This record gives sequence, structure tokens and C-alpha cells, in this order.
Amino acid sequence: MCNPPTRELRRTRVIRRACPSTALRASLAPMLVAWTLGMMHLATGVGVSGGCAIEISPLTMELRIDPGRTYTGTINLTNDGKDPEHIRVFCQDWAVKPDGVAVFVAAGRLPNSASAWVQVTPTEFDVAAGKTQAVRYTVRVPEDASGESRTVILFEAGAQKLNLPNAPSTIIPRVGTILYVQVGQPPAIQAKVTGFELGPEGGYLSIENQGAGHLRFTGRYEIRSADKLVRSGELAGFVVLPAPFNSHRMAVPKEMLSGLGMGEYEVTMLLDCNGPSLLGARRSVSLAPEAPSVVAARK
Repeated sequence: MCNPPTRELRRTRVIRRACPSTALRASLAPMLVAWTLGMMHLATGVGVSGGCAIEISPLTMELRIDPGRTYTGTINLTNDGKDPEHIRVFCQDWAVKPDGVAVFVAAGRLPNSASAWVQVTPTEFDVAAGKTQAVRYTVRVPEDASGESRTVILFEAGAQKLNLPNAPSTIIPRVGTILYVQVGQPPAIQAKVTGFELGPEGGYLSIENQGAGHLRFTGRYEIRSADKLVRSGELAGFVVLPAPFNSHRMAVPKEMLSGLGMGEYEVTMLLDCNGPSLLGARRSVSLAPEAPSVVAARK
């Protein structure tokens, strides 16, 4: 049987950034794009003419499907621009680097790819300004499949002019819906903090996903002095995939400690990935009289 989606993120977002065409991509880092939870900006459009703006919902789907079964769903694409757009639809593989940046490659190239399981209809269409087109996708899971697999369904608009000094080119706007496909029962949630460093210029917090499925983290930090809470705040959410892409290194900005004044402080990071307990890390720091200099004292 096919079970209902375990999670569906429907935060629609108008994408007004774009991916350089082949001519320009050669001068950029290959297959590298910026990615934030549930949404992709495929590089950054500069001087875009035409005002292409396409909006999709949902942005992320988390499905649980038994081996040999299928699931059919719908993605709605809205042309929020002023001109009609020609859209092409296709799947690609993707993974997330430890710094949170995603890498996109041709379908079937990465481990745990679900790209070959997905069929979309229609694969190409025109959508008028202000109109919405429904695109159906069907996931067919092989009989021998197990564990978690992933793909992204990309929606590619027509080429737009790109105005760069002495380098006229075009861009191809893209936006996509990420699909996580869990075959069978969800795996146990296992994760650990592998490092926490903090210094004058900031630091980092390293997390490792030790389970067989992706984990979605939220969190907060607390700063105390003499057991008194002096500052706290939310941490940006992030996703960590299972092996071999199972590590994440979150930057801790130096601004977290700015303006506290000289003295001894204890910084605690608390992370929640819907597991049986929170993950935590703690670092004591001493702000010297010549602040903002910071000296790490003990872990």
C-alpha cells in the first residue's frame, strides 16, 4: 500500500532568481547552487529582463511507499509574472554538502536516487500570466527497493536576457519540488554533535546523521553568565541527509557574542530533530577586557 505523505511543506515562494545557461555555467562552480530548506535558488540572476516569476506548491514532499507500490500527487505551478512562460519539467538527483549548499546532477548519478521512479505529466507546457498549471507526478517503487531515496522535480522556464558588463548572456529560471521517498517503515532517528568550536571570529557546530533517513533540525542557543540567562535565540533550520552525505557544519557567527561585555560566559546549543531527546553542546568562553576578543576556555 501507499501511505499518506508523512510531511508536506506547502510554503509557496515566488522564485525571481535563475540559473545561468550553459555558456555562463562553464565559468561558475559546476553543478553548484544555493539551497535553503524546501526551496532552491539555482545561482543568482543578475540584471534579469522580462521579470520571470514562477511559483510552485508544494515545495517539499515526504512520502512513505511500500515496495512495488505507487503514489500519485499534484504540483501546482503559477506564473506570477507579466508574460506567458514555456515550462519544461524533469527530474534530477541532488545532495547537500556539509556547508548546506546543494549539488545537482543528472538523474541516476547519485546514491539513493529516486529519479527513475518518477513520471510527470505534462513534461512541457505553456502557462499564461496569472494562470496556474497542475502537473501530476507518479512515483513507482521497485519491488526490491528499500530505505530512503530522493529526487527533485525541476520546472524550467524559457531563457531570459542577462545583462553583465562585457558578457551578454542568457539565464534559465528554475524552481523545484523536492521528493523524499521512504520505502517501508521509517528508520530510527540517530544523530550526534561531533564538534563545537567558538573563537574571536565565530565558530562552528558539526552534526552527523547516523541514521538511514534525512533529518530536519531546528534549534536555539542560550548564553549564561553566573547561571543567569543573558541572551538566547533561534538557530536557522537545516536538513542532514543519510550517508554518504550525512554531515553538516553550521557556522556560528561572531555576532552571537558581540556586545556582552567582559566576563565568563557559557554558550549552549540545543538541537531538535524529532528524536527521543535533544542534542546539545556547550562551550565556556572568556571575554577579555580588550573585547571583542574571545578566548575559548573549556568544552
